[in-house]
Amino acid sequence: MELTVPARFNGPPDSGQGGYMCGLLAGLAPPAAGRAVVTLIAPPPLDTPMRLEAGARRSHLWLGDEVVATVGAATRPVPVVAAVPADVARRASEGYLGHRDHPFPTCFVCGHERADGLRLAPGPVPGADGVVACEWVPEDTSTEVLWGVLDCPGGWTADPRADPMVLTRMTAEVVRAPRPGVPHVVVARREERHGRTAVNLTSVYGADGGLVATSTARWTAIDTEGV
Repeated sequence: MELTVPARFNGPPDSGQGGYMCGLLAGLAPPAAGRAVVTLIAPPPLDTPMRLEAGARRSHLWLGDEVVATVGAATRPVPVVAAVPADVARRASEGYLGHRDHPFPTCFVCGHERADGLRLAPGPVPGADGVVACEWVPEDTSTEVLWGVLDCPGGWTADPRADPMVLTRMTAEVVRAPRPGVPHVVVARREERHGRTAVNLTSVYGADGGLVATSTARWTAIDTEGV
């Protein structure tokens, strides 16, 4: 199967937004039905055909002779971050750090130099160390966009302006489809940091307070010189 990431869905300027890429693979690879785990081995290029080879237990995404990503079914339940009220999420966005010195200001999900992006603004939740939240009103409710929403907020549980990181592994479970045009709450929590890697959790809740999707992600620090 040939797979191409449209240039619109970038994270860093020249590669696909990590969560979007993971969601795209989770929706296409047979082993990933339901709960999926995706490992990003190399930055997924934009507007470039790649080859998805399905396996019985794990599928591989290739760019020529290079493996870009693998995807398979997750075997363990995905943890959930406790919800916060919608008004708390809206107020938290006022403290979003990404309005200035964003490492990737054109990111489709959290970049605010993108008129056609989601423009999420996850900011600190008062009294909850390492927790951020924001509101999201879906227009596109596809699996890949939902995974994208589960990606970026986790990166803002710290300050990526001074310590930029990118997604390298993501496990997610979609409980139900988001409802278009209805406010949702996105909440993320930093779990741990060891050297150049960090682990965080992100969950999305509907207007009724019910869980829509949840994820755990591993991020790896990068050198942005030349990115």
